[in-house]
Amino acid sequence: MKYGSKKLLLPLLLLALAIFLSLNVKSSLAQNTGYDMTVSPVFFDLTGDPGTTITTKIRIRNNTNSPVPIKLGVEKIVGDQNGNITLKDTNDQTLSWIKFSESSIVTKPLEWTDVPFSIDIPTDAAYGYYWEVSFSQDKNSPLAKSGVSLTGAAAVPILLNVNKAGAKAEAKLTDFSVKNFVTEYLPTDFTIKVQNTGNIHIKPHGNIFISDGRNKDLAILDVNSGLGNVIPNSSRIFTASWDDGFLVEQPVLQDGQPKLDKNGKPVETLQINWNKLTSFRVGKYTANLLLVFDNGKRDIPLEATITFWVFPYKALAVMLVAVVALVLIVRFLLKYYVNREIRRRLKPQKSQEL
Repeated sequence: MKYGSKKLLLPLLLLALAIFLSLNVKSSLAQNTGYDMTVSPVFFDLTGDPGTTITTKIRIRNNTNSPVPIKLGVEKIVGDQNGNITLKDTNDQTLSWIKFSESSIVTKPLEWTDVPFSIDIPTDAAYGYYWEVSFSQDKNSPLAKSGVSLTGAAAVPILLNVNKAGAKAEAKLTDFSVKNFVTEYLPTDFTIKVQNTGNIHIKPHGNIFISDGRNKDLAILDVNSGLGNVIPNSSRIFTASWDDGFLVEQPVLQDGQPKLDKNGKPVETLQINWNKLTSFRVGKYTANLLLVFDNGKRDIPLEATITFWVFPYKALAVMLVAVVALVLIVRFLLKYYVNREIRRRLKPQKSQEL
């Protein structure tokens, strides 16, 4: 009996060790995870009068199975002329305009939590102000040590226009260009840069109309269809891409991400769209840009035009070689047929002469 007990002891110990390691691995995975919170709305576009208070709320959902302590923060959004947006947590006096009832909250697992806040607009406030409310894990809370550990943070931009005389919505188009003046295949990538020269934010949006000189509007591309804002004293870069064609280069994906070569550039492969055989892009094209933004009274247009070329020389070379080969084959077959017929018709005549 003792021998049998000892014989069973080793499997039992191994089973207990396996269960312990399994639980330990699960605990480790639960303690180290990415930021799994959902916020709504994704941004605020507010308007108010000097000397008034705006009251609203942000909703945040804890998508984990544990309560998470959240620390609230406010930073100022600043842009530059290169299209870069940065955050500053300096002692800017406008940061004190935004008030929360609590500086930190505890979100319940798998539930939405309302985070009310107010913006006190001073009487001397004017024009546009821009902040970002951040939600990060409160490391000082006791729950942060015993509960789930999150990395990263969520943020909600707040854009405020103050109704006051002198507000100006002005902008200028500083760049409309194509990545490559001559491309072998589509896509053709466009860059649009808009500078806000006013004192309130704007939402420039519109289209790029592409033609080949014979056919109008071969393609119509959207620019800033999501109505992204450009804040004062800054620029913003928008992009658009024309990829509607028979031959299109597509990035090679690896594990859902673009594959890079040894130089860090995306690896591309040529895709043939047989359903767009009539859309073989070659030659000179014109792109006409038309953007508009609202200045409070009417839509102000921003326009520009550029030309570019699509010249698939490899495909054309293959087609040329194929055509030449076909012509040579046809000539050879015709010559062979003609010579054969001549020999066939001359042969009876020689037999008769004999």
